[in-house]
Parts: sequence; structure tokens; C-alpha cells
Amino acid sequence: MEDNSKDKFRDSLGDLLSDLPDEVPGLSETPELPKVRAEGTQAVAMTKAKGKAKKVMNSLLKFYLSEEIIAEHEYIQAKAQLDEYALGMLIRQMENSEIAISTLMDTINEGDVSPRMFEVLSDLQRTLLDIIKSQTMYMVAIEENAKKTSRDIDVYHGSPEGDSRQKSQGLKSRGTKELMRALQETINEEDIQDVDSDEDEE
Repeated sequence: MEDNSKDKFRDSLGDLLSDLPDEVPGLSETPELPKVRAEGTQAVAMTKAKGKAKKVMNSLLKFYLSEEIIAEHEYIQAKAQLDEYALGMLIRQMENSEIAISTLMDTINEGDVSPRMFEVLSDLQRTLLDIIKSQTMYMVAIEENAKKTSRDIDVYHGSPEGDSRQKSQGLKSRGTKELMRALQETINEEDIQDVDSDEDEE
């Protein structure tokens, strides 16, 4: 009986295998791989940071210099490009630190409260503060450089804007001197009148 049941099982298994197709449709086709983005997340974020830095630099230069002067002097353009790159890197590093701190805070809130996590969090926060200080100091430095460039152009290249500023300052100075002179003359006249009145009383 056992031999008969085994034979029947083998026959049924052979029938099942014989019914299988030689090729399974779609099995030989190569699956489509997901398309890789031309730019990764970091590259996109860096591009945005550079865009912010460029906007800041353009606003800063236009505040102290005219567009004609910026377009005329290659040094100003080259210096602005270097400042844009450095400022963009500072902005991106600050954003990276903020993301790392947020991720670490989420991990701690989920229950990972090991001392090492808090140590790393403290280091990241200290690094973020240093980056903010560096960014602030760099902004002050490039603003001072823009002011100096504006003064140098007025002195060495004779900017019409500088001439008008010098004229307005000169007029203000002359006006102040004349006002002081008029006040002095008025004081002197009052002193003379006081002396004359005293002599008349005697």
C-alpha cells in the first residue's frame, strides 16, 4: 500500500512539473532601476546656500556702490565672487548643523538618552554658535571692505557720486563755519553794547 501511494504521489508531482511552462513571462526581462537624480540633496542645498549668499552680496554692494561702478571694475566682481563662495559655505555649514541637531534631538526624544548622545548634542550646539559668530564677523568684514572700496574709488578714480558727496560735505562745513562766525560776531556785539551801556550809566 505504501509503495502504491508513493507511486501515485510521484506521478501527480510529475504531472504538475510537466504542466509548468519553460519560461515564465517577464522573468527574463531586466527590471527598470530607479533613475538617479542628477543632483543630490546636498548639491541642491549647497546651490540654495550660494543663492542666498549671492543675494546678500548683491544687496551689500549696491548699497555702497552703483551698478555702473560694479560693472566697470573687475576687482570688485572677483572679490564679490570669493565672498559669495565663502559666505555660501558658512550658510550651508550652519544649515547642516541645524539639521544634525534636530535629528539628534528627535533621537533623544524617542528614548535614546545615553550620556554620549547629550555629549554629541552639546558639541553640535557649540559648533553652531561658532559658525554663527564666524558668519557675523565675516559679514562685518565684507561690509567694511565695501565701505573702503567706495572711499578708494572716490579718491583714486573720481566717482561722480563721491564728488557730489564731497561737495555736500563742503557746503555743510562752510555753512557750519559761517554759523559759528555769525554767532561769535553776535556775542561780540552784545559784549560791546553791554560795555557801552555801563559807560553811559557812569
